[in-house]
Amino acid sequence: MIRPCDVAHVNLNVTDLNRAIRFYTQILGFKIAFQYEDTVAWLNFGQYRDDVGGLGQGFHDVALYKVANPAPEDRRRRAGMNHMALRLRAPEEVDRASEYLHSNGVKVLKGPLTHKEDQDRYLYFEDPDGNMIELVASTVDRWPAKYLR
Repeated sequence: MIRPCDVAHVNLNVTDLNRAIRFYTQILGFKIAFQYEDTVAWLNFGQYRDDVGGLGQGFHDVALYKVANPAPEDRRRRAGMNHMALRLRAPEEVDRASEYLHSNGVKVLKGPLTHKEDQDRYLYFEDPDGNMIELVASTVDRWPAKYLR
């Protein structure tokens, strides 16, 4: 059995790379680690030193790949990525994010609400290409430390 310990990165297809870069950097605060102009951009949360970047060092959490065709209309009813979830530190941040997204004209799909299964506070919205993103924060006391091995 293979036992991954973390999610390394998520790669998304986008139709307008510059628009996607603006969205992910200006709305979600990602930093550009490296990019090939009008082809692909590798983004991270800003956790790496400024002098870390380039081929082989372009550490990324999300990559944006430019493609010619938009997502099909029935994309949420077929196999493929459903959504990407980004964790926030506190439930209140999810609520503030909702206000921020609305004020910036971002299409919010659902939330903020609380999942019944895990008590996470959540919010779903779309990037400019219709990729669904979730912002989530635990409401469980002492999560995750209390539950880690």
